[in-house]
Amino acid sequence: MVQVHILYDGNTEDIPLEELIPVEDRPGLGIDDDHELTASELNGDQIKRALANHYDKPLEEFNELQVDIHKSGDMTIRPNATFGT
Repeated sequence: MVQVHILYDGNTEDIPLEELIPVEDRPGLGIDDDHELTASELNGDQIKRALANHYDKPLEEFNELQVDIHKSGDMTIRPNATFGT
């Protein structure tokens, strides 16, 4: 099962992808609902819209988040990091 690790609004949460993007929400996100969902078939916009739906917040709150898809298929969604000075 694909896990989504989310760092948002000062909190950290792990959510199964199937819970973040339930079957009934997929058509509105432009996602086929006839198979098991994988991270590799999603784009950042779909993921951010799913986050807005999940947290019941405006999409704009998620514009600055970075979406990292790992080789394992899991995802990390986090604020953009600045390294160095």
